[in-house]
Amino acid sequence: MRAADEKALGARVAQRRGKLGLSQQALAALVGMRQQGIVSIEAGHVARPRRLIELAAALQTSEAWLLWRDGPEDAVPVGAVELVPLLDWVSAGRLVPPSSQIPLEDARLLPFADLGRGEFFALRVEGDSMDRVSPHGSIIVVNKDERELMNGRPYVFAVRGDTTYKLWHDDPAYLQPFSTNPMHAPIFFKRRKDFEVIGRVRRTVLDL
Repeated sequence: MRAADEKALGARVAQRRGKLGLSQQALAALVGMRQQGIVSIEAGHVARPRRLIELAAALQTSEAWLLWRDGPEDAVPVGAVELVPLLDWVSAGRLVPPSSQIPLEDARLLPFADLGRGEFFALRVEGDSMDRVSPHGSIIVVNKDERELMNGRPYVFAVRGDTTYKLWHDDPAYLQPFSTNPMHAPIFFKRRKDFEVIGRVRRTVLDL
């Protein structure tokens, strides 16, 4: 693998940040790092940022362009990156009451590309009932506009005021864990009104 030129990498990060009108603090918030991390990158002290994928997405370019100036600078069209608020956590295990949701204006914003149309928010997963696709501690991106249930797809549900993250199955209707832990059991329903669909899970991020 080619080594990145730290000075050139830092200059390209600063170039893109300036073009997008972002301060170092704003870029740091989008990427999920401290402002000093951006300062270090732009000063040429970092060969390959640990959060390179998130940095490239926030700067609306590609990892290859940042590292080596390969390909076009505007590899991701302006507007293609969605800033998704990280609002809360969801149980991938037993049903639990939702915790106090973070006010939208205080929520950390996470950059994601190619999400498509919809109204998105992110949740942190707690528990292992969905660990084959979303391990404990991972982040899931939920589209509130997708509430029509499709067999075998993952959704966040509210069940009698409690929340959970599971696969949907119909005929009969039940929520299915997708886990390496055999202790988790399906949740069955007799009536559609016994639960509410919060939204479909569109993406899992394992390491932010």
